[in-house]
Amino acid sequence: MNLDKIETKKLVIHKDDRGYLFEGLRSDDSLFEGKFGQCLVSIVYKDIIKGFHKHKKQIDYTLCAKGKAIYIVSDGKDIKKFLLDGKNPMLIKVPPGIWHGYKAIRGDALLIHIMDTTYDPKDTEEKDPLSFGDIWNIDIDT
Repeated sequence: MNLDKIETKKLVIHKDDRGYLFEGLRSDDSLFEGKFGQCLVSIVYKDIIKGFHKHKKQIDYTLCAKGKAIYIVSDGKDIKKFLLDGKNPMLIKVPPGIWHGYKAIRGDALLIHIMDTTYDPKDTEEKDPLSFGDIWNIDIDT
């Protein structure tokens, strides 16, 4: 699997004096493949790493609604890092066969995950997040 298959979408914030909102994933988004399985919410405590795992069939769409997280993808050789930030939101699409995980930085982070199928532990392979080396250092603009 090639990391060129990773897609992102810049999310537009709509803000007024009551707060703000942004659309995470729409059925008419070009990166959405049209199949919904489940949505889950993950609260990740500061400096905690979740992942590294990959799926044989499942597509993951993830965004950070509050806080900041480093999101890392790998094909087993190459690594890409993304900053997920609730104040500058972006949606990331991870196809099957790509290792992925994330770490909350500068406080807790609230992540929203949308998958094209319901979670199946038989479809998921997990690895120690440190087995890829010291990839969790922050070297992108935070």
